Amino acid sequence: MTRQMQPTRTRLLITSLALLAAAGCGDSSGPAEPEDPGVLLFAGAPGPSDLVWTKDGADVVYAIATSLRAASVGTQMERTLVGDPSISIRGTSSAGDRIYFGAAVATSSSTLDAFRVSRINPSAGAAEILTTRAWGGRDYVLVSPNERFVAADGSLYDLQAGSRTDLACSSPRGFSPDGTQLLCQNSSEPTPFSLVSTADGSSQPLHAGPSGSFYIGHRWEGNSPQLLDYALANGTTRIYETDGVTGTTRDLAQLDGSPTFLLIANWSPDGRTLGAWIEKGSGGDRSAKLYVIHTGSAPAVAATVNSNFFHGPDRPVFSANGNSVAYFYYHDNNGRSLYAKTGI
Repeated sequence: MTRQMQPTRTRLLITSLALLAAAGCGDSSGPAEPEDPGVLLFAGAPGPSDLVWTKDGADVVYAIATSLRAASVGTQMERTLVGDPSISIRGTSSAGDRIYFGAAVATSSSTLDAFRVSRINPSAGAAEILTTRAWGGRDYVLVSPNERFVAADGSLYDLQAGSRTDLACSSPRGFSPDGTQLLCQNSSEPTPFSLVSTADGSSQPLHAGPSGSFYIGHRWEGNSPQLLDYALANGTTRIYETDGVTGTTRDLAQLDGSPTFLLIANWSPDGRTLGAWIEKGSGGDRSAKLYVIHTGSAPAVAATVNSNFFHGPDRPVFSANGNSVAYFYYHDNNGRSLYAKTGI
């Protein structure tokens, strides 16, 4: 397996994150800072849901119970893409112009006993059903960038060959850019992460950082997943990534001062923009800031929200061009709400 190293991009990214370390994240003393969450797209969403963007970055697509919905970032108007009282949508993913989604389905009674994978172009046409099988109780759907492979509910589907393989993977995290590998998070130690070949379903154990089975985020360099991690030691926070194939680590930033917590993070689809919710200090209400770092640019705060044990932000999800980000935020006033920031 050949690794495609990109030294220029890496050097620029490390420079940007170093600026983040120098800038710090604010003093942990005193009240939380005023919130700046972005544009509210939907308030009071029940249950968990994956977020995906349409290819043009105009809409954020998400599931609420029996419906798949799209919210316009420009107008804040919402429309229903799929609505069916007999299903319960359990996962979404996107590739090209299409949204892929999985749904638990009641086939012969009121019991949700089957799992169906479908896809839809949000701009045209009805949903197309791709597979239907007995439901194994897993709530995920992931599609490869070339739309050939789908991981869903314990199965790996090759849509081109029309075949299915059992997937020994607790939580699939994403396909490699060429679709030949699937990053899996496993429930057992000592190999919490593995690479699954989409050609034959074989598995290769991966290296992981000290956080072990705790998943923060990843990006790809060729077919090697770079696993994001952080460590607290002697009053500093080290943010770094581990190459899952070789085990080598690469420092991204070191934050000094009061305890800093990397709550949750995510890369843009092209691996060139990192979004990280960072919180400093401890105690009652405090601020979490979404730092967005584009390759070659200084880090910028895209959003600020209150955060404590009971509420806080969820994983940031970038549009295809990395210039917009959306996330769910659990807070006291609107419950679980969907926000977006553009032009970041």
